[in-house]
Amino acid sequence: MDEVEPPTTQNNSWNQIKEVLSMPSITDWLMVIITFVYVIATIFICAANIKSAKATRDQLAESKRQFDEENRAFVTVTFDIIRSGLAVLCIENHGKQIANNVEIRIAPEFVDNMTDEGSKVRVQELCKASFTLGVDRKWYACLGSHIELGKLSEVPLTVDLSYSDGLGEHKESTAIDLK
Repeated sequence: MDEVEPPTTQNNSWNQIKEVLSMPSITDWLMVIITFVYVIATIFICAANIKSAKATRDQLAESKRQFDEENRAFVTVTFDIIRSGLAVLCIENHGKQIANNVEIRIAPEFVDNMTDEGSKVRVQELCKASFTLGVDRKWYACLGSHIELGKLSEVPLTVDLSYSDGLGEHKESTAIDLK
């Protein structure tokens, strides 16, 4: 039979080195902890980037909406008395785009209350018409003379405008109390 050599000091040292190398050391555990912290931090950074991208997208949409609002056609209607007593509606484009397909609808109660038949016919024709209004341009519609204002003021003047420009369709509504 073969005899087994008794362990030597050199053999024991080598076995101890192998054991130490096979055991996780403190630096290994530190690397695991650092990697875990790095993964968590990366997740938080990604979440913050997603929130930032959403806020940027919302801000861009709001900027576009404001730009479109600032640069669109904007048609208004006002009541005025001009040229020594003519009662007129002044339709004006205050915007920065040409207003196309401008349509005006005056409340039928107001039109029925008009006494001058010529003015009534012109207003009814106006309500059937469609026209284009340039930038900073005005268009007047005669309602009659200021003498008839007492009769006209019995019913509020309600005007609905619809028009389009390069940015879309728009509707405005105005109620004017002639009293």
